[in-house]
Amino acid sequence: MKSLLFLSLLALVLGGCCPKNARTIVNEDVEVIETTETTPTGGTPAQEAYLVAAFEKTACYGKCPVYQVKFYSDGKVTWYGRLYVERIGWHEARVPSATLKSIHDKALEADFLDFESEYPTEARIVDLPSTITYVRIGDMEKQVADTHDAPEKLKTFEAFLEDLINGLSWHPTGR
Repeated sequence: MKSLLFLSLLALVLGGCCPKNARTIVNEDVEVIETTETTPTGGTPAQEAYLVAAFEKTACYGKCPVYQVKFYSDGKVTWYGRLYVERIGWHEARVPSATLKSIHDKALEADFLDFESEYPTEARIVDLPSTITYVRIGDMEKQVADTHDAPEKLKTFEAFLEDLINGLSWHPTGR
């Protein structure tokens, strides 16, 4: 009996820790209850990191490097190496906000958002690896897959990202 009373009081106390403002709206046969939760400290929750850019090399029938790199808004960079690369598996690095800004600026300079989604736009050669590049600029997102015959501006942007990636200090994550 004492444990039941204790559990009831505990549930009551824990339920009251996060204040809620509730308002009931009745519309004929339908009842809708709107609930708004407020944070106990009154502060605003931190914004989650989002994907800013990504760079991927796909497989071919030979010994092409296969890996994927993702740059996040909080400066975290992840590497997943699959085949024919120095780093196999998951690795992480960090970059300052200035590096993320340089990616943004180089993407704008290359007119990245104006590229086609895939190169070549016509027939493809099956055995060639692709370079897949993703960039988010504000609310706009664009992904471009380049197998061959891409514009020079895209090739220059891909080379910029590849040089940036190769210059980072990578650490295995153990996942």
